Amino acid sequence: MPKKDEILQVAIMVSTSSAWGRRIVKGILTYANEVGPWHIWVNPSTESNLHELPKGWRGDGIIGRVASNDFAEQLKALNLPIVNVGDVPLEGYTFPCVRTDDAAATEMAADHLVNRGFKSIAYVGSCHNPNPIWYGKAFKRALKKYGLDSIEYYREESQKEELERMSAWLKDLPKPTGLLVWGHGNGRFVVDLCMSIGISVPHDIAILCGSYDELLSHACFPTLSGINSPTEQIGYKAAELMHRMLLGEKVTPETIYIPPLGVVDRLSTDTLAVDDPKLVKVVNFIKEHAFESITMADILKEVPMARRSLERRFMQMFGRSPIDEIRRLRINKARQLLAETDLPMQDIAEACGFATYNYLTHVFKQVTGTTPRDYRKKMRAF
Repeated sequence: MPKKDEILQVAIMVSTSSAWGRRIVKGILTYANEVGPWHIWVNPSTESNLHELPKGWRGDGIIGRVASNDFAEQLKALNLPIVNVGDVPLEGYTFPCVRTDDAAATEMAADHLVNRGFKSIAYVGSCHNPNPIWYGKAFKRALKKYGLDSIEYYREESQKEELERMSAWLKDLPKPTGLLVWGHGNGRFVVDLCMSIGISVPHDIAILCGSYDELLSHACFPTLSGINSPTEQIGYKAAELMHRMLLGEKVTPETIYIPPLGVVDRLSTDTLAVDDPKLVKVVNFIKEHAFESITMADILKEVPMARRSLERRFMQMFGRSPIDEIRRLRINKARQLLAETDLPMQDIAEACGFATYNYLTHVFKQVTGTTPRDYRKKMRAF
């Protein structure tokens, strides 16, 4: 254990070549700057030399993505406090772990695709990794509450016939289909393949990635939608656990699951699988004006029809009323701003279409069971 007032030396062993790794580091640095000083060694590398510490390094603890039993054994032999930020299940190793709540992520993905009106939904994963297989099963469970199932495809990357096999599968999918894809790399692969065989994205197949990378999303056309992982929060919480361990506190070697921040909606899911042109106009109007003070009267002025007819047709398609849809969009935006910004509560209320913070609190608690302030504290605690 380091001495009191001694500068703590911590190594971060994640790949900084990815946005995920850099955001993990950012979260760790945020915590370190609050409680420091810490002297941090960051691996400036890719996966190839991820397991190498500097020669002669004599640090106090390590935060890393522990993705193999060999790496776990290497870290265990150092006899230092270890916090794992990886998502690979390890047998026989019990490091404290902080990771994304993938069950919540699949529920978010199911909700997003169903809210686009899709009745045909599919999933693409990899058969060489237990995580995408588990993710696919969790996605199936999430769809069950809507009375839906997913059509699954698992990539075999070593197979020479992969392109031909997957092309045939994509062509055979009902159109339109909402497709969840494990990982951003797989998402890009599917978009490229769809383009090469004449399948329109998002109109024939809308593609949602199980992760989100801002840079890589915009390097693709159409830009890729994805689940926004709470990566900085994971880094922050991992650093907090490390600090407690270095101060001599006994930390239970359990996994802490942090819910994702939401769906980043880009062009790859910017469509509605709805045949009713009036409903399409209503949904587009709500999407464009949800954060203004719109009412049912405004919707009916934009799309003239009987109110009861609109509410009935909307309920049949989406399982909720137009007013509930406005509220859903506002609360989702409030969640994002509470988790990712330091904006004052009144500013968040106004940005989300609520006239006052008190009204935001009333609706937010109705939907989530907690107040905006408590929600922000919870996300910051992570």
